[in-house]
Amino acid sequence: MNKFSAWLLAWLLLAAVISGCSSDDQSPEDAVRAFVASAENAAERRSADELLEMIDENYLDKKGQNRKQVAGLLRAYFFTHKNIHLFTRIERIEWLGETQATVTLHVAMAGSVISDIEALELLRARIYRFELGLVRQDQDRWLLQHADWKAANLLDMR
Repeated sequence: MNKFSAWLLAWLLLAAVISGCSSDDQSPEDAVRAFVASAENAAERRSADELLEMIDENYLDKKGQNRKQVAGLLRAYFFTHKNIHLFTRIERIEWLGETQATVTLHVAMAGSVISDIEALELLRARIYRFELGLVRQDQDRWLLQHADWKAANLLDMR
């Protein structure tokens, strides 16, 4: 997978983690996990606008890319990839106070449905490890503030 695809994958997953609103019935950790699933669905539907709403206006990653550059990458990636299927595993969620969190997760990406972890080998899925920095904008909304990612392997998904 090229740098563009890796970067896009990172954004798709990052957006999932930071996107939505929390419910009073959910713990903060449960809310983050639910949003990972929501972002995963948005990415698989190739909804760049929905994902961009999850990224902070002041976003900046370790590669120096800002929110506007991410928007261009998402749109280009969705244009060139008609089928996107993700399989995620959250490794850790760390709370840095009430308004900031760090999420470490692994994501597998393929052009076919990933039914379970055993399917990853057969599909030749690409696997990445993401470190996401999240900030709570208000009581119900988390946004992606920064991110970093690197290639991972199948053992990381177990």
